[in-house]
Amino acid sequence: MKIIKTTQLTKHQLAQINQLWNDEYPIKLKDRFPILLDGIDRYNHYFIEDKQQDIIAWAVDFEKEKQVRFSIIVSSNHKGKGLGSMLIKKLKEGNIEFYGWVIDHNDDLKNNGDQYLSPISFYLKHGFEILNDIRIDSEMIKAVLIKWVSIK
Repeated sequence: MKIIKTTQLTKHQLAQINQLWNDEYPIKLKDRFPILLDGIDRYNHYFIEDKQQDIIAWAVDFEKEKQVRFSIIVSSNHKGKGLGSMLIKKLKEGNIEFYGWVIDHNDDLKNNGDQYLSPISFYLKHGFEILNDIRIDSEMIKAVLIKWVSIK
């Protein structure tokens, strides 16, 4: 499978990513994808499609508050196939340092009623550092900031 990189998404791609977001993130974050990049000028989307050209994994990097930030989603139907690792590798190739907010608990439910499982162990496996002192703790989301820095 190949990663497609673009700075512009079609309406169809935007709709697919929004659906992926709604399917995989906690229900409290439903339909928040469209506002993720509000006010952001520079960003790159990376996605992987299946044979039917449906987006099954997606990532984005963008600059916010003088940091490169990222977000990533892999469809539950395609987890464990290395797609998330492929996207992280691609993000690492294009950035010397980047940050992301990660839900670090298993207390939320997804849209389909399944438990949302924190991906924190995935990020630790890929060399990210957890910045325990920098958190979001609101009704909508409880998350910790993570950071990856190149060792080159």
